[in-house]
Amino acid sequence: MIANAAPVALSDDELAGVSGRDGVTLAVHLELDTTLTAGFMVGGTKTYAVVQGLGGVLDLFTITLDVRSRPDGADYIDIGLPGFIGAKQFGFKALGAQTDPTAPVAPSASYGQLMLNGTAAMTGHVFLWAAP
Repeated sequence: MIANAAPVALSDDELAGVSGRDGVTLAVHLELDTTLTAGFMVGGTKTYAVVQGLGGVLDLFTITLDVRSRPDGADYIDIGLPGFIGAKQFGFKALGAQTDPTAPVAPSASYGQLMLNGTAAMTGHVFLWAAP
């Protein structure tokens, strides 16, 4: 059976009353092969944080996302950690801060590298709520 309906705008009160039962479950398959740069003004000089060789494959199964209510009535976001994490050559080859965003990060100027291979399992939740 297929059901079709047009979207309906909800007020904040109506939206707060919507229940998604078990929330949202996400599965992530991420493949990267790039360089990441972010520019900042430092002492009047444009400086770039450069992550070179950012790439690899990362799988996360499953991340849950739900909105719950505390006993005092306040709502919070419940993020369930992934039960499976798989990494294949996932990480970066160099991390540096420099004034030229296109120049390679020199080995002597690199803050290091990170490369993950393997699998892991996690349990637990992260709770996020607004401060009073």
